[in-house]
Formats: sequence, C-alpha cells, structure tokens
Amino acid sequence: MKTYLPVIATMIILASCKSAAWFETPNDLSNINGTLYLVNGENLQGKLSVDDGWNGNVRLYVPGEKKARKYPFHDVKGYQLRGDYYELKEIKDGSSFSRNFRLHFMRRLTPENSRIHLYEYLDKETTHTGYRRDRSVTSLEKTYYIQLPSENGDGVWDIGLSRFVPNFDDKMSKLVSDCPVLAQKIANKEKGYFYPQIGYSDESRVDILWNIINEYNKCQ
Repeated sequence: MKTYLPVIATMIILASCKSAAWFETPNDLSNINGTLYLVNGENLQGKLSVDDGWNGNVRLYVPGEKKARKYPFHDVKGYQLRGDYYELKEIKDGSSFSRNFRLHFMRRLTPENSRIHLYEYLDKETTHTGYRRDRSVTSLEKTYYIQLPSENGDGVWDIGLSRFVPNFDDKMSKLVSDCPVLAQKIANKEKGYFYPQIGYSDESRVDILWNIINEYNKCQ
C-alpha cells in the first residue's frame, strides 16, 4: 500500500562553485555529507551521491581526494546521514524484473538488533493531467516494507500486499509461531494485533506492526 505526500521543500539545494547538493529521496541525492557502510565491513565518511537504476551505484567524495570513489550496489550495505540509516533492500513482490531494478535504499525504522525490521520507502511519482496531458504534478510515494525473521538476505515485503493480507491473522501468526503468546493474539484478531485487507491506512497498519515487533523482540 502507498501513501502520497506533496513534494514541498524536501529538496535541499546548496549552491557551490563545483556542484549542487540535494536530498529529495533516499535514492535521489547528491553531495550530502554522510557515512557509507560497505558489505566488507568498511565504513567511509564523505559526500554521498546515489545513482539508482540498472547499474545502481553510490559515489563517495572523500575529503582530500579529487575524484569520487564509485561503489556498485552489490558492495554497499547502506548509508547514514542526519541521524537516519538507509539500508539497501530488495523488494520481493513476485515480479519478473531483474534484481537490479528491485534494489532501493529505504529508511530503517526499527533498531539494528530488532528481530523483525520495518522500512519506509520514498519514491517520486509524476501524474500527467490536462486535455493533452501537458500538465504534471509530482508527489512522494511512501510505502512500508517488512523484513521477516525467518528470511535471510536483503528481501523485504510490502505490508499491504498478498504476503500479509488477506488473512493477516493466519499469515502473520505463523511467521511469529516461535512466540506462542504473540501468535495467539494475532490469530485471535485481538485489537492492536490485526489488520484487514481494506479499510486501514498504512499509518494504522504500521502502528499494529509496531505492537507485534516490540512484543516479538521481548519474547523469550
């Protein structure tokens, strides 16, 4: 499920003699100070730029170096800036698109040691209107994804699609079956532990998932 936000002042442009800096989405940014985390465990600080797409990569301008370092997505784990951590995830939606097209940076909402991870994905969507479709409105499309406790790797699932609904009570309770008390609450559709396929906003679903995640993290 998706939430649409107007694109207002999320784009930050800082003029300089060399190049501009902006952050519009986690996959559309340029020359922003941050920390890059690589798969090999190395952490590097500098100005980050993200090139999303078929040959996705992150460019890092390290202080003192004239040329940017270029890291393909398969070498990148994530990056941190302004107190938020953005992790490279693969959207698992059953599509036939190449994995390269399903890799995107998402803001991790849960603590690093959480057993279930919740992510926020922002993307731009342009709608064309008018008789000749010569007018356009651009908005930010917000979607939430979950990484399941039983799955390794970097795959994540849309919280509003068939991996969870319909029959959230059956599907989610099985995913946390190693925590019987929590699983029973979900199976019983207790308030705060269940959401249907329709009639709930993404924000309401996220609130419910927070209840499940927090209890699952405490489960022994």
